[in-house]
Amino acid sequence: MACQLFPGYFYTMIWYIFILLFVLLLTWILLGPVILRLNTDLNQYQFMLPGVIKASVHPSQGLAYIKGWIFFIPFRINLSKLKRGKGKNKGESINKKGGNRKKSAVLRMIRSVPSAFNFRRLWLNVDTDDFMLNAWLIPAFSAINNQRNIRMQVNFEGHLFMDLDLRTRIASLLWLMIKNR
Repeated sequence: MACQLFPGYFYTMIWYIFILLFVLLLTWILLGPVILRLNTDLNQYQFMLPGVIKASVHPSQGLAYIKGWIFFIPFRINLSKLKRGKGKNKGESINKKGGNRKKSAVLRMIRSVPSAFNFRRLWLNVDTDDFMLNAWLIPAFSAINNQRNIRMQVNFEGHLFMDLDLRTRIASLLWLMIKNR
């Protein structure tokens, strides 16, 4: 009965609800955590924005595929069947006007990018097959190990292992780009 008395009010309210849901989705995409997980022991390589996207790379013998979900819609991409695009011609000229200013802005951005990332876990066990380099890495890794949730080791046995849980927010990365523009 209320719809017959105020038909425009009903449709306006539906539009308000859709706009509100869209704004909430954008807010979640900007402020929600972006998670990158890598575990070389278990062959787990994942990228996710919870509730929006989840993608994982599944390597197998000679083949690899990406399996994931976007808004609860599953997809699968076979990486071995992707066509490679043509690269740029090497003979093209590059405009070097304002090059020094761009280089300094890029360097500032590179220096400030680590502050946008949060290491939940970084465990690294590495052997470089060069005993001198391994010996030089031991004091560097022991200095880094004083930080929370970071454990780096050097072994002389040929083992390679990395377990990484890295988190950031898209809003943090956008803020860095705007600030260092």
